[in-house]
Amino acid sequence: MVLQDRFRVSQRRACRLAGQNRNTQRRPVPVADIEEQKLRRRIRELARRHVRWGRRLVYRRLRLDGWSVNHKRVQRIWREEGLQRPLPRKRKRSRPADGGRELLRAEWPHAQVPERD
Repeated sequence: MVLQDRFRVSQRRACRLAGQNRNTQRRPVPVADIEEQKLRRRIRELARRHVRWGRRLVYRRLRLDGWSVNHKRVQRIWREEGLQRPLPRKRKRSRPADGGRELLRAEWPHAQVPERD
């Protein structure tokens, strides 16, 4: 701690002056927190690069990249980051080339629809 080194005081006194709990000085930053931040960053990067991918494809890509991550963990992070996959695009129905409004329909199952001239 900087106060201990600079003023040559005990840890107890330095923490009391700084208004901190002594336990905050004894425990190093957990490695799991650092790995969690790296994973979150990678998930956000994949979601930004591949907009149409959902959490399942991101999970599979992470596994291929060598991350040992659980799909439930990816789902939790995906939800906490507020990521969403866009809704599927609706396809327009094809219209006849001559501009007519009437669509050709089959008259019975598996019927061959005649081609327009």
